[in-house]
Amino acid sequence: MMETTMPSGNDKTQMIMNDTDHMPDKLRDRVIGRIQTDFPVDERPFRLLAEDISCSEDELIESVKSLVSEGIIREFGPVFDARKLGYVSTLAAAVVEHDRVAELAADMLVIPEITHNYLRDHERNLWFTITARDNGTLKAVFERFKKFPGVKNIISLPVTKTYKIRAVFGEAAAHKGRVLEYETRNEHPAPKGQRIIRTLQENFPIEPSPYKTIAKQAGMEENEVMAIVSGWVVSGIIRRFGARLNHRRAGFTTNILTAWKGNETDSWGQFFADLPFVSHCYRRATSEGWDYDLYAMLHATSEQHMRKHLELMKTLAPGARFIQLKTIYELKKSAMKYFLEDIL
Repeated sequence: MMETTMPSGNDKTQMIMNDTDHMPDKLRDRVIGRIQTDFPVDERPFRLLAEDISCSEDELIESVKSLVSEGIIREFGPVFDARKLGYVSTLAAAVVEHDRVAELAADMLVIPEITHNYLRDHERNLWFTITARDNGTLKAVFERFKKFPGVKNIISLPVTKTYKIRAVFGEAAAHKGRVLEYETRNEHPAPKGQRIIRTLQENFPIEPSPYKTIAKQAGMEENEVMAIVSGWVVSGIIRRFGARLNHRRAGFTTNILTAWKGNETDSWGQFFADLPFVSHCYRRATSEGWDYDLYAMLHATSEQHMRKHLELMKTLAPGARFIQLKTIYELKKSAMKYFLEDIL
């Protein structure tokens, strides 16, 4: 039997570079590549970004508006770290009778704590995330669907370690983001901070001076809002700031969740986090009858590229066993809305 050798750091980097999908160097693609992350906290943020990609402020704003209208940009604004806001979350995986999936998915659409729901090509076919203000609410949502007709089995797979969470595509994917640690949680922001969050998470203004508009909506001064938001970026309460793409409309039409198990989970997780085509990589708790503990979400522009991605990951994780959980339908995908229950 041929012995598999783990690539060195330099070899691994070269493999990643050779395997990255490339996009044409046009203004539209430069905008997509730059607008997904590191949005400036500045009085004229689009002007700063325009300088980066060699276009005018007006051109950039019109390009972003066009991408929003076409559905390529799904949402724009900050992505908050739920745990740093005091929230709790889990990934639930259920075995659901086929003729009950549509009914169950419809029920989930009106549950705000459920942000993502996917039908996947596996016996354990329904995978959804629950994000809640506290453990009691999370448990209540989980128990509700545990009792739903047609649900044969359901397990909770909370995160125990995060290696990567960076759903960016194209040029932006080549740059490694911040590695997040989830061992500690922050307290809920003060009422003033909660007011800013509620404003930021609703229709971020695509205009020359967006923070001025946000400040007006929040009943505050622009400088005060920017100072608080800047602090959140530094502390990680805002873990990413920019456009969230509809990855399929952006050309990344093949998407697979992979689940892995073996004796080197931590090492494999760190290797996978370096791969630009991996957007999410977590270690999660196991459950009775389900011992996979490492999860990585992969994106590619074609089935051929996806096969290459999987082969590379198998090389980086010799001895691991894994399964592919290919998405059949995206049943729900929405941004979590925080502190809505605090509105008097």
